[in-house]
Amino acid sequence: MTAVVVLGVGLAMTTYVGGLIRDANVDRHKAVAVSVLSEARARLLGAIGRSVSLGTGLMNYVVINPRLGDLQFRRYSAEMMALDKGIRSVALAPDNVLRFVHPLQGNEKAIGLNYASNREQWPGIRKAMETRSVVLVGPVNLVQGGRAIIARIPIFVPAFAGAGESARTYWGIGSVVFEEEAMLAAADLKPVMQGYEIALQVPASGEREGAAILGDPALFEADAARLDVELPGATRWQLAAFPQGGWMQMSKELWLALIAGYGATLIVAGMGFLVISEMVRARQLAHHDPLTGLPNRRLLEDRMEQLANLSDRSGLGFQVFFVDLNAFKPINDQHGHAIGDQMLIEIGQRLRAMTRRADTVARIGGDEFVVLTPGTMAQADVTLFSRRLAATVSEPMQLGSITVTVRASVGIASYPQDAKTILELLELADTRMYAQKKERFNALFPGVRAASGS
Repeated sequence: MTAVVVLGVGLAMTTYVGGLIRDANVDRHKAVAVSVLSEARARLLGAIGRSVSLGTGLMNYVVINPRLGDLQFRRYSAEMMALDKGIRSVALAPDNVLRFVHPLQGNEKAIGLNYASNREQWPGIRKAMETRSVVLVGPVNLVQGGRAIIARIPIFVPAFAGAGESARTYWGIGSVVFEEEAMLAAADLKPVMQGYEIALQVPASGEREGAAILGDPALFEADAARLDVELPGATRWQLAAFPQGGWMQMSKELWLALIAGYGATLIVAGMGFLVISEMVRARQLAHHDPLTGLPNRRLLEDRMEQLANLSDRSGLGFQVFFVDLNAFKPINDQHGHAIGDQMLIEIGQRLRAMTRRADTVARIGGDEFVVLTPGTMAQADVTLFSRRLAATVSEPMQLGSITVTVRASVGIASYPQDAKTILELLELADTRMYAQKKERFNALFPGVRAASGS
C-alpha cells in the first residue's frame, strides 16, 4: 500500500507539473495562432474594404446622377470590376426593385427582383436602410444561382435641389456582389497557413444558421484559437486556427520533465515496493508454512486464542481436528522427498478446498495438519466432518507418473467442553488422534504392536 501511495503521489505530481508545462506550451501555441489570425483578419478587412469603397463610389455617383441610365450604369460598373477582379457583379435597385445589373449575362433572372418579397435577402436590405450604412451580408443564395457575399449600400439623394443632409430621401439600394473564393484569394486566405488549419464562418444568430466560408467548420467545435472579424454594418464573422499537429505537441521541456518525473517516481516506488515486499515476505514466513503456504503453529495458536476469548464472552466455542497421515514416512522414503513435498501440498489444498472461509487449515509438523472450525457443532456433525476430512485425504493422488494413496487419522477436541487452555486442547486432540491410529492399526494387525512414529 505504501508503494502504491508513493507511486500514486509521484505520478500525480509529475502529471501536474507536466500539465503546467503543457498548458504553457498550449498558451504559447495559441498566442502564435492568434497572431496568424490577426494577420489574416487584417488582409480580409483590407480586401473587403477595397470592394466596399468602390461601392461607396457608386453610391456617390447615383446621388449626383439619380436619373442615370443603363449605359451610364454599365460604364461605371465595368470600371469598378476592372479595378477589383473579385467583384462578380454590380446591381442597383431603385425603390428596392432590381433594375440594373452588370454584367447582364448570367444574371437575367435577377432583373425585376423585389427585395421586399425575398425573405432571405430582405433583412440585409432593411438593416442597411435603417442604419443608413453599408451592410455586408452573406453568404447569400442568389436568385440567378450560386452563392456570394454582398455589400448592401443604401442610397439617399437630396429631396430637392440645394437641400441639406437632413432633407435626403431614400432612392434605393446598391449591391456589390463578389465571389467567396475571389474574396479569399484577394485576402490570401487559405485552409492551411503557417502550420495552422484555418476556418472562417458566419456565426449563427437568432433564426439565421451559421455558414462556413473557408475551411472545416468542425474547428469551431474544437479547442481552436478564435478571433472575431467586425465588418461593415455590425456584421460579425469568426476566424479559427488549430495547429496541424494539435496543441499537445510535446516540447523538449515537457519531454524532459515527464521522463525525469516518471523515472524518479518509478525508481522510488520500485525500491519501496521491494523493501515492503521483503517485510511482507518475512512476516509471511513467520506465520505460514513455507512449503504449503498454510498458517503455521504460531498463527494457529494466535487464532485459537482469539476464538477462546470470543467464546468466553459469547459462548460460541470451536473445534480442533488434528489430522495426521498414516504411513507417510515409507512413501517419502520410497519415492523421495520431492514426491513427499508434493503430497503435503496437495493435501493442504484439499483440506482448504473442503473447509469454509472462516475455518483455519494449518500445518504444524511434518505430516500433521490442524483444522480449526469456529462455532459449536453437534456431535453428529463433528463425526461427519471428521470422516469427510479423512476421506478427502485418502483419495488417490496423481503426482507426475506416480499414483499414491495415504490414510489419515483424526483427533477431535472442543472448546470449552474438553479443555480450558489452548495447549491442553491441542494435546488432547493429538492424544485422541494417536488413539484412533492405534485402534485402526490393531484392527488391521491384531497381536502386532504399533510403531510410535508415522
